[in-house]
Amino acid sequence: MDGGIKIKKLNTLLVAIFILALISSLGAATEIIVQPGDSIQTAVNSSSSGDIITINPGTYIENIIVTKNDLTIRSKSGNPDNTIIKAKSSGANVFLLQGDNIKISGLKAVGATRSGYSGICLSSCSNCVIENNKLLSNCYGIYLLRSKGDKLSKNTATNNLQYGIVLGTATDNTISGNIALNNGRGIHIGNSDGNTLSGNTVQNNNIYGFYICGKSDTNKIYNNYFNDTNMTIKNGIGNSYNTKKTAGTNIVGGPYIGGNFWGKPNGTGFSNTAVDNDRDGISDSAYKNIAGSIYSDNLPLVVYKPKSTKPVAAFSASPTSGKAPLNVKFTDKSTGTPASWYWNFGDGSKSYLQNPVHKYSKAGAYNVSLIVKNAAGRSTVTKTGYIKVISKPVAAFSGSPTSGKAPLNVKFTDKSTGIPASWYWNFGDGSKSYLQNPVHKYSKAGTYTVSLIAKNAAGRSTVTKTGYIKVTGTSQTSTAALFASSTPTAALSASPTSGKTPLTVDFTDNSTGSPTSWKWDFGDGTDSTEQSPTHTYSAAGTYTVKLTATNAAGSNTVTKPDYIIVTATSQTLTETSQTPVADFWASSLSGKAPLNVTFTDTSTGSPTSWEWDFGDGTDSTEQSPAHTYSAAGTYTVKLTATNAAGNSTKTKSNYITVTGNSQTLTATSQTLTETSQMPVADFWASQLSGNAPLDATFTDTSTGSPTSWEWDFGDGTYSTEQSPTHTYSAAGTYTVKLTATNEAGNSTKTKSNYITVTGASQTLTETSQTLTETSQTLTETSQMPVADFWASPLSGTAPLDATFTDTSTGSPTSWEWDFGDGTDSTEQNPTHTYSAAGTYTVKLTATNAAGSGTKTKSNYIKVAK
Repeated sequence: MDGGIKIKKLNTLLVAIFILALISSLGAATEIIVQPGDSIQTAVNSSSSGDIITINPGTYIENIIVTKNDLTIRSKSGNPDNTIIKAKSSGANVFLLQGDNIKISGLKAVGATRSGYSGICLSSCSNCVIENNKLLSNCYGIYLLRSKGDKLSKNTATNNLQYGIVLGTATDNTISGNIALNNGRGIHIGNSDGNTLSGNTVQNNNIYGFYICGKSDTNKIYNNYFNDTNMTIKNGIGNSYNTKKTAGTNIVGGPYIGGNFWGKPNGTGFSNTAVDNDRDGISDSAYKNIAGSIYSDNLPLVVYKPKSTKPVAAFSASPTSGKAPLNVKFTDKSTGTPASWYWNFGDGSKSYLQNPVHKYSKAGAYNVSLIVKNAAGRSTVTKTGYIKVISKPVAAFSGSPTSGKAPLNVKFTDKSTGIPASWYWNFGDGSKSYLQNPVHKYSKAGTYTVSLIAKNAAGRSTVTKTGYIKVTGTSQTSTAALFASSTPTAALSASPTSGKTPLTVDFTDNSTGSPTSWKWDFGDGTDSTEQSPTHTYSAAGTYTVKLTATNAAGSNTVTKPDYIIVTATSQTLTETSQTPVADFWASSLSGKAPLNVTFTDTSTGSPTSWEWDFGDGTDSTEQSPAHTYSAAGTYTVKLTATNAAGNSTKTKSNYITVTGNSQTLTATSQTLTETSQMPVADFWASQLSGNAPLDATFTDTSTGSPTSWEWDFGDGTYSTEQSPTHTYSAAGTYTVKLTATNEAGNSTKTKSNYITVTGASQTLTETSQTLTETSQTLTETSQMPVADFWASPLSGTAPLDATFTDTSTGSPTSWEWDFGDGTDSTEQNPTHTYSAAGTYTVKLTATNAAGSGTKTKSNYIKVAK
């Protein structure tokens, strides 16, 4: 009977285990990988609910229908530009979704150009997520049809024939952070209720930017950027165009979330012209009867112009020490939005760049100061002895006193030059020290030779002084020890008995009874047999000291518990040495050759040296180097970080992908082939004039994709770097020449008398007032500025973001830019977006107290569709 019960229990347990295993296997998600040449539709058909379909970079030509629920379709790279789905039939949607809980991300959908078809169409879907996709050259970009509770975010819809994003009978959806640009219509809401639109950018659409029909109710529309010539807003019921005023960065950079930005490309929109006297980024008046509707935006946004506050100067540098010549990159970390910068590097050189690179040619410890200014005021910060440039040291020292009776305390002072990093003293009596300026006690009479070895990264130096310290016998001769008749009584004193690490303590034997030998225990694991020793405590703690005094009659011990109290210094001076953990990241992971990549060391554990292997046969020992990959290929990058405790290596396989210049580019449903053409050489320099030595950074702005560069700096020196830094050591006027070459040929740009270098003794004046900085007066004469600038890039497809860099001389204090498309800026180095195709002339007017100068570059920016 009992055995039968056990069998039944076992059977029940096995059945339960089987059911749990079956449920587990049914619920496990599978990742399906799609490679170029595979079919995405086949992957969808073979998938189950909960599966993830990951698409490798490439171009796929098909139309895809998804009817399953709980499915994720994503690009492996997360980059829509390299994972492209092109409609096989222009008369069908690229993606047609007919299920729930579907996620589409990281893809580019193109080519559904027939009327009524979309890049992504959601038909009767709910709780789907469409995120980080690009939709272009379709009839509709994204179409929500009879769908509910879906989320569209961070998608870009451009150049679609009829609509960028359209909602038809769609309810309770969230449309946020999307871009609708250069479409027939931007965002269209038709017969759709309860939707939320926020954080979207809608601009430069052809027919209208934003449309909401009269049968769309209770929609929430706020914090959007509308910048189109036309929009249509019908009344509907219960729609709102602003939320309550809430602290937070809005879509145009202001400090509050409220309503929307209502602009027009020609600058005549409500938000373009609204008044904001309190400078909170919100118009002082409501935008009433928007587009003729019954609705108002009570908190319309305007371009935020914060009140100018006095800056607070701050900066960092890397590296701060090393062998000459030492190139140091200075980084401005000032707050309060400075408008100008003035650097004094402590070696007679200066700079007006925000983040300059300076070369120190001679050994020394240099004070660095930075003055930052804006309209509200100025601020100065000086770092004393901040940059230490080393050469091989020359050891030297002195001691005081150099003679006297035992016990004799001698203070040694290091007088070495060349900035040693470590010191090794040999006092000639068997004792040593690694302190820079030690105190040593000579306990016995004698003549002692002292030597010092001083070292740094550049080398070492030794000095020896023979017979330097002369110690005579004590002032009275103790004969009692010879006739000791009683055991001594041990006694001791010390000075000091407390202090911060490292704490050097002089111990004095106060024993009676004529001891002839002594044994000290300092409580930190070290001892001494000197009569009155000196000991240094290196670690914080409370130490018990013990002395045993001995003569022929016996010995006696005295113990002083917790006698020496050592505390840590106010800041940690030593860091526990541990092996570093190497790591890094790169500014660009892919691109066309030549590809410039900046590598940033993110290793932990305080490495002191670095060794990079870029995978193309070149390496570097800089901490965060910049490297140019000249040839197409896939490169593995390796970093080895080292300190005194050891080293660590981080390898990132196939980390950098470089493509050739003849690569075929697919965009806007037509293939564009970039033909190699002879380059057109051009360049600019960061400093056109100044005192010797003058550091000038040359930036290559050549077009036509050169693959090699040859610079002639006009002073007999050359470089083959793309954008080199060169130091002019002598006064003179220099002509600079750049030859840029690729497989199609070469081109040379010559700028005659381009660099002017004056003597180093010239007096510098700054804005007609004398500045005293770090023990020298620097005066910069106020003169009318000479305006100049450059931009990057100079051409591309719309929308084109161009960064303009002011290179004016003469210390301008204000700037006025005219970008040629009806917009302007007063920033020193603005970034501007050209939204429409065309050729633009750019003008900069630079002004200071002495006057103004204007530079015009005709047909400077070329924007294609």
